[in-house]
Amino acid sequence: MQQKSFGRTLMEILGIVLAVGAAGAFLLTMYTFSALRWARNNGVYETPQQGTIARANMYYCDVEKVDIEHASTNSFDGSNPHIWYVIYRVYAKNHIPCDAENPGSAMYHGTYESGGNFWLNVKQGWVFMPEGKFPGVIGTWMKVLGLAGEGDSFHIPREG
Repeated sequence: MQQKSFGRTLMEILGIVLAVGAAGAFLLTMYTFSALRWARNNGVYETPQQGTIARANMYYCDVEKVDIEHASTNSFDGSNPHIWYVIYRVYAKNHIPCDAENPGSAMYHGTYESGGNFWLNVKQGWVFMPEGKFPGVIGTWMKVLGLAGEGDSFHIPREG
């Protein structure tokens, strides 16, 4: 029985690592395209703040106002200007449905609820990306693939 040389074993390991890496990159690319298609189908907005306000009007009844408490890049140094996090407070009557006979659930704090959303800047505008879809990973991969918009490294004035 002939013994394998160290060089051949190392090349086999390297081949496996490269194959796994290529498969991972392919899957991540497909996931990114799929998540962005889903996000675009759910709305593209001029700013993350406008998107937050529009989403509040879709999910709450009789919205009085939406306070944008914080809106900026998700990175402390602004290095990923196309990934934003918006913290908001919605003042409304209740959650959807808005049927008087079968109203949605009450607001968590009586007249308002607070929350936060991730927003990604694609070339067409800003799209909502739920935390469960890994917006940081998608945003980073968008940059690699050239799908990210310019974003904004600075705080955009509040809208609401």
